[in-house]
Amino acid sequence: MKSLKILCLLGFLTLTACAHIGEQKKLEHLETKQKLFMKALRWKSYDMAASLIRFKNPARKLASIEYLNKITVTSYDLISMQSDLAKGTATAYVLFAYIQDDSGRVYKLKHTQSWWFDEELKQWFLASDMPMFKVD
Repeated sequence: MKSLKILCLLGFLTLTACAHIGEQKKLEHLETKQKLFMKALRWKSYDMAASLIRFKNPARKLASIEYLNKITVTSYDLISMQSDLAKGTATAYVLFAYIQDDSGRVYKLKHTQSWWFDEELKQWFLASDMPMFKVD
């Protein structure tokens, strides 16, 4: 009887350890996707950045990204992030710095990003529109 209790306890501890590792992997995948989004915007790979956006409502479409050709993103700073890995959601607060290509003006823009985890594809997607950079 005592060995059964010990076996159950070991099984429980193993499961909780595996759950923690799974959550850590999920968080690492999220950070990878966020970096990919940032780098895509920074290097003007707007189609790549747009490919990371997938709205939960399939009827919702991404707005035109043509205006992005008029700006250059110079920095992308993650201010803070709140995640609920059990629900597969995360909210990131980021600060962009960018230049309007025509005027050379430098601007900053705060943007809230909603991320969600697709359990079927095992991937994170951005459920927010592209940032609305000011263009003249």
